[in-house]
Amino acid sequence: MNHFNNIKVVHGITTRLGGVSEGVFGAMNTSFFGVDDKMAVFENIKLALNTIGSDAKTIVATQQVHSNKILVIDAQTPFSELRKIDVSGSALEGYDLFVSPETDGLITNRRDVVLMTFYADCVPLMLHDPETGYVGTVHSGWRGTANLIGGDAIAILKAKGSDVNHIKAGIGHCAGLCCYEVDQPVVDAFLQHFTTLEMAEFVRPKGAFKFMLDLKRANAIVFKRCGIRESNIEINQDCTICNAHMYHSHRRTGYPRGTMSAFIQIK
Repeated sequence: MNHFNNIKVVHGITTRLGGVSEGVFGAMNTSFFGVDDKMAVFENIKLALNTIGSDAKTIVATQQVHSNKILVIDAQTPFSELRKIDVSGSALEGYDLFVSPETDGLITNRRDVVLMTFYADCVPLMLHDPETGYVGTVHSGWRGTANLIGGDAIAILKAKGSDVNHIKAGIGHCAGLCCYEVDQPVVDAFLQHFTTLEMAEFVRPKGAFKFMLDLKRANAIVFKRCGIRESNIEINQDCTICNAHMYHSHRRTGYPRGTMSAFIQIK
């Protein structure tokens, strides 16, 4: 698993290594939404939780739709409104696994909850404010990045009392500038919220209305625009598309495929 040195709570982002799934899902697949054997997936999740040292028995995961919806989980959260996944007879026996539908980010200040989001080329964003104790994990594909979902997460933390000078941010492995080719409509979507000067930092023309896109740099710009110090932003430079040994990639293989997950818990 990968982690960020600047985030000092329990956290990690899986690779495709170290799990028990087989075939195209092998070996570490953490998505229970697909057709992979659920018992294997739940064992993979338990392996991941053990690896990062998580002791929370409540897992809240996202069912992502490339939206800007971020769920805050606190003492008032009505878990009865979330979808509960049956984990009986699996490696997650004794855990409560909930899914928040149509959600692409999670934030909490609860120590008894571990947050879980999913990736296979999109950007994992992880946040921690050591002063207020809040943590967050966000799924930011090109749509989320273009629509500034990372900024929305920072706005929520600020509303909860965070000082941007204290917030630590991690930008995880995802499709890289080396491999992530997009077309004109994608670039046009970024033009709605980014200046041409900003876009010059993360868009490279390729010709014939094709471009190479650096989602990591774009998210770093969003964080810096929110006031996050550059020294508090840590970036994993790995590309999921060209590193087939280490990472699952939707762009590289399509479906069926494995999925990686980010986990974070206050401990």
